[in-house]
Amino acid sequence: MKNWKKVTIFGTAALAALTLAACGQGTSSAEDGKKLTIGYWKGSDTENATLDKMIKQFEEENDVDVVPKVYTDITTQLPTDLSGGTAPDAFYIDSAFFPYLQEQGVLNDLSDVINQEDFYPTISSAFEADGKPYAAAKDVSTLAIYINKDIFEKAGIDQASIPKSYEELVKWAPEAQAKIDAAYGKGKVYLINQNADLARTWPFQMARGTSPITEEGKSDLANPDSIAGLKTIVDLFNAGAAATPQQVGAGDEGAGFATGKFAMTLTGNWNYKVYLDEYKDLNFDIIPNLTYQGKPMTMQFTVGWGEYKNTKSKDLADKWIKFVTGKEGMTTWTNGVGTLATRPDVAEGSAFLKENPRLQVHQDSIKFATSWQSGTNLTTVQNAFGNFIPTAFKQGATADDLKAAMEKADKEANSKIGN
Repeated sequence: MKNWKKVTIFGTAALAALTLAACGQGTSSAEDGKKLTIGYWKGSDTENATLDKMIKQFEEENDVDVVPKVYTDITTQLPTDLSGGTAPDAFYIDSAFFPYLQEQGVLNDLSDVINQEDFYPTISSAFEADGKPYAAAKDVSTLAIYINKDIFEKAGIDQASIPKSYEELVKWAPEAQAKIDAAYGKGKVYLINQNADLARTWPFQMARGTSPITEEGKSDLANPDSIAGLKTIVDLFNAGAAATPQQVGAGDEGAGFATGKFAMTLTGNWNYKVYLDEYKDLNFDIIPNLTYQGKPMTMQFTVGWGEYKNTKSKDLADKWIKFVTGKEGMTTWTNGVGTLATRPDVAEGSAFLKENPRLQVHQDSIKFATSWQSGTNLTTVQNAFGNFIPTAFKQGATADDLKAAMEKADKEANSKIGN
């Protein structure tokens, strides 16, 4: 359901090849500005149709042929193209993938192409290095809490009683879960999901000011601040009020919520249209994610358009990025696809938001959201976290279980990261 791509770790050979490409040994496939090649991954039918429409408009307005290059796994295929000098002139960049590309010097500075102030600061910063932009965000997804109103009503839980903070939720959860159990039977429906994924627990671990990844790029999941944040989640499991999607037999939290396994779910706006189209009887509301440590928090996942440093069609690539991420282009994209704008001036006049006012919660969450990004070893740490956190994300887990799991995750991740 998600339309953002996970980042994979490059091998040494790929990184070396990228360095060669950045030094000028690769050339773009475009020829003297007569052709523009753009790289992206396929999305939904609606996304594909909207992009095709925008490509056609750009071709007509600029008398140019736009050649699409569709990737099935851009984080492994794009580095190969960069090393071979066959990279597209402009291409999608996931915010989590950006640090790799920027570090290797294969992206053009877009300071003269876009105005960073046109974008939400929390989003534009995900594609900046030394204060300069190297990609322009095309859209964004944020996490918010979806509430199954029918489950709440049957269990006799007043939606207004939901606490505003996670600290209070831990205290409120046992009573709420008891009401759900009385209405549905024990173990049939859980108050809330919790994914065993670092991209969902990250704000908890960061809340006290220490990152689970050090400035040197090492995994530090077992640091005291990280453990304290995760302990709040473990407390929900021990209250019998939380479960992972896998523990209830669901592929992901979106499906678990849609099929009545969770009374609430923390999920992204990518599921909104799925619910409207495929679960027409699902009666739901959306509220902002709860606060933690006295601050609002949530995650956001954003993708931008970047430009290949060795493009031979820089003028056209510049025009394309201005076109697709400008006010008019982004309005066409976000209204056509049904996604969130990365520019306040587009969000304010969004026809899609006016037609779907519940999504305003997601749009407003951008102002305090954290981008899914942390250096060049994020995926290695994420994978190690996912391998060991399930031993602590279950009822009966102790603080010692949690610490031991994170120490094992650190050991695994750091053995792969090396010096």
